[in-house]
Amino acid sequence: MQDDSHTGTNPRGYAGSEWKRQASSAAEDAKAALDATAVTVKERARRAAEEQKKAGADQIGGVARAIHGAADEVEQELPQVAGFVHDAAAKLEGAAASLRERSVDDLVRSLNNFARKQPAAFFGGAVLAGFALSRFLKNSAEPSGGQER
Repeated sequence: MQDDSHTGTNPRGYAGSEWKRQASSAAEDAKAALDATAVTVKERARRAAEEQKKAGADQIGGVARAIHGAADEVEQELPQVAGFVHDAAAKLEGAAASLRERSVDDLVRSLNNFARKQPAAFFGGAVLAGFALSRFLKNSAEPSGGQER
């Protein structure tokens, strides 16, 4: 009679290595899916940022046009002041054009460089922007019925 218990195959060893292979394959599949999702999310965020950048540039351009209009109105009485106001509006127009021309990646890179070179100014600007945003959100959340608290 022959002993079949030592035929050179270990069912447990085979099952263990097969399980490891399947787990490794599943981990690779999950990583690939996460990478694809991350790329999709990054692309969506980039598109949204580009749209917001364009909207911001349009807003700045609108403010510049309004400032030019205000300068035109006071030009007869205060020509020197009107010149300063036109100059300020022209700078805003330049900022809007620059914003339109630059990519979001360029803007983020510039912001990072500024934050590294001028951390106090960056922090102060962030605090001011946060304050302005909170005021805007507070005012837009209040009911328009004129009820005071």
